[in-house]
Amino acid sequence: FTKVCRDIGILDHGEPMLRLFNQGIILGEDNEKMSKSRGNVVNPDDYVHALGADTVRAYLMFLGPWEAGGPWSSRGIEGVHRFIRRVWDLVTVKPKSFAGQATDKEIAALRRVTHKTIRKATDDMESFSFNTMVAALMEFNNYLVKAKQTPVVQSDAWHESIRTLILLLAPTAPHIAEELWQRIGEPYSVHNQTWPELDEAAAADETVTLVVQVNGKVRERFPVPVGISEQDAHDLAFASPRIQRHTANRKVLKIIYVPDKLMNIVVR
Repeated sequence: FTKVCRDIGILDHGEPMLRLFNQGIILGEDNEKMSKSRGNVVNPDDYVHALGADTVRAYLMFLGPWEAGGPWSSRGIEGVHRFIRRVWDLVTVKPKSFAGQATDKEIAALRRVTHKTIRKATDDMESFSFNTMVAALMEFNNYLVKAKQTPVVQSDAWHESIRTLILLLAPTAPHIAEELWQRIGEPYSVHNQTWPELDEAAAADETVTLVVQVNGKVRERFPVPVGISEQDAHDLAFASPRIQRHTANRKVLKIIYVPDKLMNIVVR
């Protein structure tokens, strides 16, 4: 349309878009292209009436890569509907009271998950990876459901997390996000707000010092994320010039690994 308007003199420029990103085709539950002759056509209006427009919208974003599409699944859309219901309950059901306060470590853990989710959702939104963005919100919601049973609900970090969840959900489920935004006392409208700002320091993994020994002698120390896998610790250790100096041209007999503390490389 832009090119036609340009050619007939209405506009003085060509297409302003830098790239075209086509969505994939939604297939029937039989994994075939929908058609009346196959009898596999899905009427989205029926699902909107039964489950709500937000559920249908969120499911279409979740069922697969945006450019690939995928088969419609009645079971899959029910799962997305349960997710939206869990978000509603998380925000609207009042948490129980706790006598004590959350520890600094518990608050830091909550903020870490919150800001990791902001990073993931932001990256996925920019790359049109809507299915993995919704999956990240599901994981975040599951974490918050568990955190709600702890004193952390009495902290400012909890309000930040709930506020963040609603803001990140708004492009996917705009109607429920608007309602929940008002329920937590925020000003109209959730769709007029800025995108949550990532705090890299808060999102950073908690680190510990991993001591690496060769034949029982300390040869290296690394700051590593808490819970680093044995394979990642192995790769990190053997990439160190200090470790290479003591293992080069020697046979590794065994590796003793104590998670988050020690790796002892036994060589001959």
